[in-house]
Amino acid sequence: MTIDRVISLTQLFSIVGGIAFFGLEAGRRDERLQVTTVKVDELARIVTDLTKAQVASATGQAGAQRELDELRARIERLETRHN
Repeated sequence: MTIDRVISLTQLFSIVGGIAFFGLEAGRRDERLQVTTVKVDELARIVTDLTKAQVASATGQAGAQRELDELRARIERLETRHN
């Protein structure tokens, strides 16, 4: 085997190894991207649920405040009738 043939085979193996490495890296990158996409989607659903819960809470607080205001008005009317 001549030195030229050894060099050619070494270049061939290097090229094939490089292509295989880049193919594996692309697969790993795609897998990481898929996992990240799933996590972002889950986070978006969590944010949506938190927003809904916050709106419901604020609505409930407003309703509770309205009921307290109505009770206060009734008590004040009752107090003015007895004075």
